[in-house]
Amino acid sequence: MAEGGDQRVGTVLGATYRLDRLLAGGGCGDVYVATHLRLGSEVAVKVLLPSLAGNTQALERLRREADIMSALRHPHIVQILDFDITEDDIPFLVMELLVGWPLTGRTASGPPFEPRAALHIVRQIAHALAAAHAQGVVHLDLKPDNVVLIPTDGRGDFVKVIDFGISQATWRDRLAHDPLIAGTPEYMAPEQAGGMTDEIDHRADQYSLASLSYRLLTGHEPFSGADPLAILHQVIIGRQPPPSHWTPGLGEGVDAVIDRAMSKRPGARYPDIMAFADALRAAIELIASDKRPALHPLSQAVRDHRTPAAAFADRHTLTFFRRKEKGIIGRMSKVVLFVLSAAAAFVWFLPATRTAVRTIWHRASAHAR
Repeated sequence: MAEGGDQRVGTVLGATYRLDRLLAGGGCGDVYVATHLRLGSEVAVKVLLPSLAGNTQALERLRREADIMSALRHPHIVQILDFDITEDDIPFLVMELLVGWPLTGRTASGPPFEPRAALHIVRQIAHALAAAHAQGVVHLDLKPDNVVLIPTDGRGDFVKVIDFGISQATWRDRLAHDPLIAGTPEYMAPEQAGGMTDEIDHRADQYSLASLSYRLLTGHEPFSGADPLAILHQVIIGRQPPPSHWTPGLGEGVDAVIDRAMSKRPGARYPDIMAFADALRAAIELIASDKRPALHPLSQAVRDHRTPAAAFADRHTLTFFRRKEKGIIGRMSKVVLFVLSAAAAFVWFLPATRTAVRTIWHRASAHAR
């Protein structure tokens, strides 16, 4: 009998992929760990549910997902290896097998991430989404479930972004009966939550990544409610508490960056997702500590080798930080100057000081003559 009672386990698809065990179930398909019979390597195979085998919409949706993801070649995006249809006319999608754990497992419980650890994850996601945006693809369902952490090089936080099933490339060509609102309420941009399809673009992913950043940095989601409709209502008209409300050590800089990226109006957000990621990095580097790291000057901004040429921290955000530093330095300079002036005046008006100064002055004058 098949493992766990699953009748598909043990079957071979396309004379190539033997289904070994069920990995996960989904709304339209199940994902299995499979073995490539000729190469001996393990892969992940997503098979459409038998109940949807004759469903033209489900078939088209899976085919579109394969087309989109096969075009996205990036180290932080799961790779599509094959797409085929069984003898029973059931489509399946073959992907690289990710040996790791979803980010959900790291965010479900426990304290928030240390800011630099959170930033490391956020920047990898931003690079993946920037690559997708360059191809005209917007994810539209970024959430902890769709981020997988892979152990590599002694670390356990190498990111793979998965599931582009409702991406903008499919959104614009959605089928007649597809819903106008799709995604996960807690991480959905306001324009997406409100079904304003004409306003949805790459900035929706920026909002979602800011919401995810909020969750990593605070241990809380920006909005919550008794049911999805209540959360959607908050997303559209509510205002999230600043991150420092939950984690005071984050400070005003992180608050300002997250607030801008989560603006209700797409045009008020950062121009692209890497600008947001770089602004967040600048804010986290400025967090007050006993040994605060130095801020990289704008002319020497450090960029990852995969960062697009224009991916500098937002100028307005850096100006905000610099004004803050200059204001602090200016106030400190005035205090020091005042103290020194007061001390000099006190010393000058002492009788002994005046007598000594006059004596030195007269001696110097006589010597000069």
